[in-house]
Amino acid sequence: MNFLRGNRESVQGRAVIFMELKQPGNFGEQAGRMSALTVFCAVSELDLLELIIQVMHIPREHSRLISRFYKRYFQEIEEIKRSFPYRISRIIDEVIADEEDEVSQPILDSFRQMFGRTEAAADKETQQDETDRQVADNAATGGQNLPQPEFYSTMIPLPSREFLESYAAYNSEGGLDYDIIDLERKEMLEVAHLVLDAHSRLYVADFMNQKEREIKLPEHESYESPCKNYKQLSREEFKQLLTELYSELMFLSETGSPSERVFADLKKITSGSYLMREVVNMYNISTTQDPNKIKLMELYFRKIFALIDEDYMAAKEIQEEIQQYSP
Repeated sequence: MNFLRGNRESVQGRAVIFMELKQPGNFGEQAGRMSALTVFCAVSELDLLELIIQVMHIPREHSRLISRFYKRYFQEIEEIKRSFPYRISRIIDEVIADEEDEVSQPILDSFRQMFGRTEAAADKETQQDETDRQVADNAATGGQNLPQPEFYSTMIPLPSREFLESYAAYNSEGGLDYDIIDLERKEMLEVAHLVLDAHSRLYVADFMNQKEREIKLPEHESYESPCKNYKQLSREEFKQLLTELYSELMFLSETGSPSERVFADLKKITSGSYLMREVVNMYNISTTQDPNKIKLMELYFRKIFALIDEDYMAAKEIQEEIQQYSP
């Protein structure tokens, strides 16, 4: 693995990971021969959208259309993921229904247990499926959890590795920070898909771990936050907790009081999510004497809330404002 752009010790959370194919192929009538397969991966939907726009030369005015498309695309993925256990259970029930006249009851019970499909589990899964449908139906009320998974990727065939190598040293002023990684191997297309997917997931996991390590709280090493992680909270509960921590953090910062305990709570509730980067940025600016420190911390919180609400246009506008105030 070779980082053509970026540093493996400090990954950006947005990456283009590619490998060459043993047998180049045609991926479309107009595409021609493609000899490389690339995965664009990121910790959030917004990161992925910006990465694709930056690298693939998609006109900025198209970003709204692309954002809308990918938002709907990921919603579809979530609906499939939520319904998957129910679908598997339905298949098992159909198999048993087809064979129950030919196979003894003990064998059928054993078959159910192989998949954890007991009668009690079946009832529980049916109830859970109904709950999931209610959650989806109530999405507009804001009662659902944060977007899942915290990982986004899309694979794109390319004519050659030279397409990406040209970006290795290029960094326009105010441009997007991202990594380009050459896996330095050749595989058949079918295997390449699996390899790229595995590496992209590992990349995102590395980013999450690196970000968590950036928040160092020596005075609170033994402190165990009583807060729940975001995965245990509904969206509204998470936003309410963030609001409380925001008010406390702003008060402590304005009065010059220690704020490590609040950051320990923020670290706990955002651990494993794409929001950790914003918390780290907020923590880093809080340790400086920057005259815009309070304003920047407020902006980071506003960006977090915009991301939670999946208002990506607002998040981009807030990020531009953050850049204006940043040193």
